[in-house]
Amino acid sequence: MIQIPDILTRPEFYDVFGLPVFTFMTILAIWMLWTNKKPNKVTIWLLLAAGVAGLIVDGTILALTRGIR
Repeated sequence: MIQIPDILTRPEFYDVFGLPVFTFMTILAIWMLWTNKKPNKVTIWLLLAAGVAGLIVDGTILALTRGIR
């Protein structure tokens, strides 16, 4: 039977992957707001809110579990 390393079974490990995704979402939303690109403003603001909220949550989890300060 294959043994799964302990780090892969901890949910905090996957927050490392969320950080770049939420950063991309935030940058994309800001770019769309500055250049008036489609989709509509409500969608862009929701994308921005989700990106910023994800950065805050994932960043906090990583800081607390990995000791990044």
